[in-house]
Amino acid sequence: MNKRFPIVFGLLLVALALWLRVTTISAVQYWVNRIDSLTYDIQLRAQLLARGTPPLKTSIAIVDIDNKSLKEEGSWPWSRVRMARLVNQIQSHGAVVIAFDMTFTQEEQNIANKVFNELWLQNLVTPTIEDAFKQIKPFFDYDAKFLSSLRRGDSVVGIAFLLEHQVEGLLPPPQIVLKSQAEKDLDFYVMSGYLGINPDFDLSAIHGGFINIFPDEDGILRRVPLFVSYDNALYPSLALEAARVYLLKNTALETKIYGGDVRLEGVRFGKNVIPTDDKCQVIIPFRGPSYTFPYYSAVDVLDNRVPTDVFAGKIVFVGTTAIGLNDLKPTAIQSAFPGVEVNATITDGILKNNFPYRPAWGLGAEALLILIIGVILSSIFPYLGPRVLMLLIFLIPLLFIIFDNWLLRSTGIIISVLIPMMLSIFLAMLNIMYGFLFEARRREHIKEIFGQYVPEKHIDEMLKSKTSYGLRGEDRQMTVLFADIRNFTTLSEGMPASQLKDMLSDFFTPMTEIIFKHSGTIDKYVGDLIMAFWGAPLKDKKHAEHAINAALDMQKEVERLKPILAERKWPEINIGIGINTGTMSVGDMGSRFRRNYTVLGDAVNLASRVESLTKHYGVNVLVTQFSHEGQTKFIFRLLDRVRVKGKQEGVALYEVVCRKTELTESLRKEIELSDSALNLYFLQQWRQARALFENLHKEYPAVKLYSLYLKRFDEFEQNPPPKDWDGVYTHQQK
Repeated sequence: MNKRFPIVFGLLLVALALWLRVTTISAVQYWVNRIDSLTYDIQLRAQLLARGTPPLKTSIAIVDIDNKSLKEEGSWPWSRVRMARLVNQIQSHGAVVIAFDMTFTQEEQNIANKVFNELWLQNLVTPTIEDAFKQIKPFFDYDAKFLSSLRRGDSVVGIAFLLEHQVEGLLPPPQIVLKSQAEKDLDFYVMSGYLGINPDFDLSAIHGGFINIFPDEDGILRRVPLFVSYDNALYPSLALEAARVYLLKNTALETKIYGGDVRLEGVRFGKNVIPTDDKCQVIIPFRGPSYTFPYYSAVDVLDNRVPTDVFAGKIVFVGTTAIGLNDLKPTAIQSAFPGVEVNATITDGILKNNFPYRPAWGLGAEALLILIIGVILSSIFPYLGPRVLMLLIFLIPLLFIIFDNWLLRSTGIIISVLIPMMLSIFLAMLNIMYGFLFEARRREHIKEIFGQYVPEKHIDEMLKSKTSYGLRGEDRQMTVLFADIRNFTTLSEGMPASQLKDMLSDFFTPMTEIIFKHSGTIDKYVGDLIMAFWGAPLKDKKHAEHAINAALDMQKEVERLKPILAERKWPEINIGIGINTGTMSVGDMGSRFRRNYTVLGDAVNLASRVESLTKHYGVNVLVTQFSHEGQTKFIFRLLDRVRVKGKQEGVALYEVVCRKTELTESLRKEIELSDSALNLYFLQQWRQARALFENLHKEYPAVKLYSLYLKRFDEFEQNPPPKDWDGVYTHQQK
């Protein structure tokens, strides 16, 4: 398979993936971030599902103004006097800090004032009544009672910042004032207004923190800012301020310079650094689904139905999960998650210094991951099979998820693996599709070229192999076979063309089946001749052995056909087979008008000459010394050393007598005598050699070889060979 296309196309996909990761086009960034966020949600939910919800060791508790509390104590909003009672109860159970996930912007009207005003309108106020109301009024100043309760301990109340210019209530002092231009240029959420703290409250006695939420573009809450900017000053979130008041630690910005630009990397909290993004947002470190933190119903606290020291040494968040009060938020792990528990989760993360975070260098790391994985897989995948690639399509996402979960658990670092994961899957799918398309073309091409030359099982093996077949010629060590019907011209004379065609068809069909059976390739049929070879297109280490086996079976098949031909009154057929082994050029050769998968070379020509000598020696299967070499499963008879026409070097010729398992004792003795006679012949011991050949001829008169040598001795008596004779006999005829 040509690997260039899938590799180049794969690298183009890598470039596209890199562009998707680093592009500044807002529309593209939006969808990439959406998919990234969805992947993070799935990963987070799967992680929480896998580990369950173990008991949480925390310094945080939640007092919930739930449906039960509203049913027993009345609808919301509650009077400040009831809130004062709640604060007193929480403090009495040992709370260190109380944080309210709610605002107290407006004052609560004094009931005594309301009654006095009504009497005034009715002209019913007398000096006595006026004096009485002055004495009664402090008893109904619920804001003062609430503030008095808050003063007994540390408390943080909610502030709501606004995008529009609207100011109501008071703001506590900012924690950080942005002085330098570099600090002012940082990408905080910039607010234009606020709903602050009741002006009647003493800001020196209480603290404030904003309770705003800033969901992602898909409406899901995954991040919460620790600071927002208002009038070039930074104000803390409720969660951060609760932790700061609890631990009495200072806060500061943690920035670094990248390429000349100042980048916000986190918030320093005492000696620790809370990692944030550019907008000073932390990723919510969810500990589990809702109600993972300990919850206590507000009415149970009011009625003293909770353990005495339940809040001892803790930060207590006061919030609501009651339906209709709009404090259930869609989050990464749950579609309705209490807002008060979001703040509790953030504070718990600050106390434990445990936040997942995406570092400032995260984008560069993701781009590098895409590049490295993309280049490696683009280079490797084209060499893998479809089964392996299908397995990798399922395995790669699993490996990425395992790696991402390990990284998050062990370091808290969040690296988006979505794009490299999808890139890996697309690369695998690309190579599978290309492989199938290529295999389909390759199958058709191989069948087109080789379907008429090799058996079906060869085609299947060739398709399984990754080797390219048939286009370019190459030199190989191979064996070629020529089989020719003897005296075909004489046999065919007088036969009608239709009968001749039928006879050749009945002859070629079983011969071809035998060649295919022994892994041979049909080169061509030329009249009455069959040409076949072994060792291509599939490589065959036993090409000579397979060719000789085929030749012996072909001769047996001829014997089987003789009675059938006789029944049809067709001439008897005999064939001579010549085999040679050597280096040949094999390939798809020819012109642009007609091509053929064939073999060429001197070794092929020698096989053709050898086949023509079978009649001369009176044998059925004749092989050269090159095919004879290394063969241990057959019985050979040495016939001669010859120099055929057009060749200078001599070559030894052998008759293939039979398979070794078919050798009889009488045949063994005959071959031994024949070999002895030939050895004497080559040693020019003519008298002894002639005597042996005469004895052999008398005992085996049907063997043409012996009479052939007796005639040759007569020739040598008339024309003795030269003194430097090398034992090679020169054949002048083809």
